[in-house]
Amino acid sequence: MAASPLILITGVTGFIGFKVLLDALEQGYAVRAAVRSAAQSESLRTHPKISALAPGNKLSFVEVPDLSAPGAYDQATKDATYIIHLASPLPSPFLDPQTGIYEPTVKGNANMLSAALQTASLKKLVITSSVFGNMPFPPDPSNEITAETRQPDLQGPFESMLPAYMGGKINALNATDRFVKENKLSFDIVNVFPGFVFGPDDKALKVEDITAGTNRVLLPIFTGGSADSPMPSGVAHVYDVAKVHMLALKDGVPQNLGVTQPHEFDDAWNIVEKHFPNSVKEGVFTQGRQPTVPVNWNAHQTEIDLGIKFKSYEDIVVDVAKQYLEMSGKEAA
Repeated sequence: MAASPLILITGVTGFIGFKVLLDALEQGYAVRAAVRSAAQSESLRTHPKISALAPGNKLSFVEVPDLSAPGAYDQATKDATYIIHLASPLPSPFLDPQTGIYEPTVKGNANMLSAALQTASLKKLVITSSVFGNMPFPPDPSNEITAETRQPDLQGPFESMLPAYMGGKINALNATDRFVKENKLSFDIVNVFPGFVFGPDDKALKVEDITAGTNRVLLPIFTGGSADSPMPSGVAHVYDVAKVHMLALKDGVPQNLGVTQPHEFDDAWNIVEKHFPNSVKEGVFTQGRQPTVPVNWNAHQTEIDLGIKFKSYEDIVVDVAKQYLEMSGKEAA
């Protein structure tokens, strides 16, 4: 019996990465999961959803303590057939914009490209970018953005969170494009552009865990939170994002794949009122606010190319609300 192809997956402790890890194991791949520490590998190995899959020797771990360090991935990529590179800082007020968000994004991407170039067994490298990686800011809704759109490099240094994140994603994407042009590659590279990623958090074990990822932007809209700063439109179900990453491993897939749909954040309240009237009546769900900046990012071509249909904003809100109710010990109604 032939050995299963080996996938190196980075960012497995994250919201998207954990779901990609589950999908890869369910599909029979051998997975090498990159983590920062032995404690993270033990936490993943013993997670109920990982244990239920009984991966045995199909799951191994490699420690990459600092993705910014030169040669960070040189050993991790050894003998890999595929790489899914998800590891990258999310926008966070707790990180220094320049050294905590921008630099790890750019340096981590460069380190992965360098390591991939040295990996003779490699067939495909899938890199997680973002809709922020190829949109202008502020966005102009009269101009359509697709997965083929590119923006010029943003010049730092960066002193605030969102510009640092956008600058990192834009500059890393442009560096990847240059890398493809400048090197004769024996493997393909696919860039994936997710919008705001929401949905059930398969890694979460308690209600507080649900807000550890990007769901913390969505939940306040129906749990009484109020945000003053508007967020750009563009949403993706975490299951769709994971699915696209896995489908990107197939032959003949386009080099750029968007995973996003336009939406209005505050529509989440109407969706919750429709699907969970009792929870609204009992005050479990209360109306919050999150203003939206319109963005014309069109990812429909990905649905055509991959033969899939993305879940709607309504699907996403319902799934997040259900998990919130289940983990809060409330009855979904």
